[in-house]
Amino acid sequence: MRPTQKATRLPSPLGGPHVLFDGSFILEFLEPSPELARDAPPLHIHFTQVESFIIEAGAIGTTTTYDVIDTIHTITASHQQSAPRAGLSPPVPMRNDDDGVIPIPPWTPHNFWPVVPTHPFWSTAEGPRSWSGGILTTDFPPDMDAAFFLAILSLVDAISAKRISMSPSLVATLLSMQTESDSAKIMAPTACWLGPLRWWVPWKAQVAVESVRKLLGGRSAVKVVEDIIETEVVKRQ
Repeated sequence: MRPTQKATRLPSPLGGPHVLFDGSFILEFLEPSPELARDAPPLHIHFTQVESFIIEAGAIGTTTTYDVIDTIHTITASHQQSAPRAGLSPPVPMRNDDDGVIPIPPWTPHNFWPVVPTHPFWSTAEGPRSWSGGILTTDFPPDMDAAFFLAILSLVDAISAKRISMSPSLVATLLSMQTESDSAKIMAPTACWLGPLRWWVPWKAQVAVESVRKLLGGRSAVKVVEDIIETEVVKRQ
């Protein structure tokens, strides 16, 4: 995958691009711009998946729970940016000191976002020691393989970079992939009086759209993934 050109490379010679392994690997070090903070995925939940990740360098931000608690994760610790409601909020996902893993259990609202250079975190004592971009590794279930995530991330990247525009069919495709992964968006997360309706309404809506899509002869999820990789990955290389 190639960058969307929204982030500038670090100064030469570090920034690259560095052509390695006879051209089979091209490496660039990017400095995220403040605008990228608006490109974070929406708050969502996974019904069955435990999403775990490890910070290998730099810092990555998460927003989690229905209290929408921002946390910045570094290679050494997790730093909550605000306090959850005492006794009312589920545990905020934090770094495990034993192995460095940050687990996000099923049914926990969450999203990820870049810790941009203008974020106040970089003026704290921990910030300067953490800066080197943001690199994480994740552990997804075998049935949610690389092809699925490459497809959905490539599609979101194409929308963000305005290579393709939103349309009813594109919305149906996104909802199909979200339904296939047992995930649902969260609406009005802090409106506690809505209770489970915060995920139930988006989930039922996307399931209904997916049912209509299939009734109208829509492609299978496997075919959708293959077509996205063909158009957004293979043809752009």
